[in-house]
Amino acid sequence: MGEQAPTLAPVPGCEWCFGCGPDNPFGLHPRFLVETDAAGARRVVAQFGARPEHQGFHGLVQGGILTAMLDEVMAHAVWAEGVFAVTGRLEVFFRRPTPIETPLRAEGEVISSRARVYETRARLLLPDGTVTVEGSGTFVELPEGRFGRPADGD
Repeated sequence: MGEQAPTLAPVPGCEWCFGCGPDNPFGLHPRFLVETDAAGARRVVAQFGARPEHQGFHGLVQGGILTAMLDEVMAHAVWAEGVFAVTGRLEVFFRRPTPIETPLRAEGEVISSRARVYETRARLLLPDGTVTVEGSGTFVELPEGRFGRPADGD
């Protein structure tokens, strides 16, 4: 895989999103890339590092922050398919404590889809490849124009 992975375009209207928004000073600020393996399978990856304000127990990343990053990388895996979807279900497994101020790699992929529903999985890895958190999610495609406000009559 000698080529540079393409950067995934930002999701429109999410500038202040805690997970992916570049304008949120307290956010995670990942940069999402799309990788394709030799078999043609695609996944979205991102590097990020939790800062002191993301701490739970002393020196460790708070679990909700880690869950947010899993949610983001799975949502962006769906976004890489050209579909805007929201989280319908999220399941998280905390495998090892995750230290703050350590570079982490997030990996997410779509594993199956059917009409408007996308099944995903993701994991967070330390620099040595150790998986600290992994999970799966179900994402539901939103009808065009539905994002950010209820539809008439809701």
